[in-house]
Amino acid sequence: MNVWLITQYYPPEIGAPSTRLSGLVRCWQQLGLAVTVLTGIPNHPEGVIPPAYQGKPKYYTEQVEGVPIHRHWLYVTPNKGRLGRLLNLLSFMLSVWWHNRTLHTGAKPDIVVASSPNFFCGVAGWLLARRYGAKFVFEVRDLWPAIFVQMNILKPGMVLNLLEALEMFLYRKADAIVTVTRNFARNIAGRGIPKEKLGVVFNGVSDADYAAATQPRQTGATTQLRARLGISGLTKVVLYIGNHGESQALTQVIDAARLLGRRTDTLFLFVGGGAEKSKLIDYAKGVPNIQFLPSVTHAEVWAYYQMADINLVCLKNIPDFAMFIPSKMFEIMAAESCAVAALQGEGAELMTESGAALVVPSENPERMAEALNALLDDPARRAQMAKAGRAFVAKHFLHSSLAAQYHGLFKQLIHKP
Repeated sequence: MNVWLITQYYPPEIGAPSTRLSGLVRCWQQLGLAVTVLTGIPNHPEGVIPPAYQGKPKYYTEQVEGVPIHRHWLYVTPNKGRLGRLLNLLSFMLSVWWHNRTLHTGAKPDIVVASSPNFFCGVAGWLLARRYGAKFVFEVRDLWPAIFVQMNILKPGMVLNLLEALEMFLYRKADAIVTVTRNFARNIAGRGIPKEKLGVVFNGVSDADYAAATQPRQTGATTQLRARLGISGLTKVVLYIGNHGESQALTQVIDAARLLGRRTDTLFLFVGGGAEKSKLIDYAKGVPNIQFLPSVTHAEVWAYYQMADINLVCLKNIPDFAMFIPSKMFEIMAAESCAVAALQGEGAELMTESGAALVVPSENPERMAEALNALLDDPARRAQMAKAGRAFVAKHFLHSSLAAQYHGLFKQLIHKP
């Protein structure tokens, strides 16, 4: 079975989409699938092409662990401003369609999977599936465009109407829709899409990452990391690592740090990049217990998670985020670390069920500060929560079992007329 996966984000880019999809691809290979990845030139999240990828052709192929990765030109601009971001998304859609409208990537696909975000790459996925007589699977990781309305990025009007029409068109044309949360599936079904087209495959962690996640503490890498960063072994670290964007509303963490300013034993560490980072640095001026660091590679995140006494997961307080399950929480649990989670809805329920986190309302710095204060002074409780989280991930959220679910869906689609 030949599977084409269309995703704008793929390693060496960091973040939830690239981590999920690269992990699933490895498992699909092990299950005997022939997978081809159609992706962009790396530039996320800063909107800057890494030196190793500068000067490359507009379209080229690289082999990574036996998987052909077809890199496509797209408009690259620093991740600031909505027009540049829109051009980035649209150019990837057009580039993938234009370059693959004639077959030169090997065997034609049996299955085409298009993963959002980017929402628009679903159009390229549908066109290519139609071109080659393949089944079209639309993976929905975000509910575009509704989420942009709630974040005040889009207003009611012609643009929103067009995007909603495109969204429903893709749902209707897809042979199957895979969501990453149950609530996404319920939302789509509630808008008239047949339930039998919908499936849920959660985010999770790869089996290899699960094995590697606890190594830094065992090898002493966490101690070495503290030394390299100049953080005393006596200092308690509260860590946020990941995208610094509007969706995370990280001002809530800075406000919580202000409230805990008298704790001279605690450092709030922000690691990562994103559109809001410069604003956050300005917002944090005058708060002495905060430090910002640049993005790190996926392989490096485990040392950071394990170095931290408490990790943070947070989202903006808007209704649709009650349907979201941040993939970061699975990594934190795999690393045998505890967390404070500023979430609502399905993500909050899973974190509570895992036993790995104290859950507080989104954008409520006072409650976040209270939860952090309680855990900072209770190392035994932190250790107990950390062990519970790692066991929870092993039971429910390893890529090997998630990829097998996907494979079952592919086999059902292939045998449908």
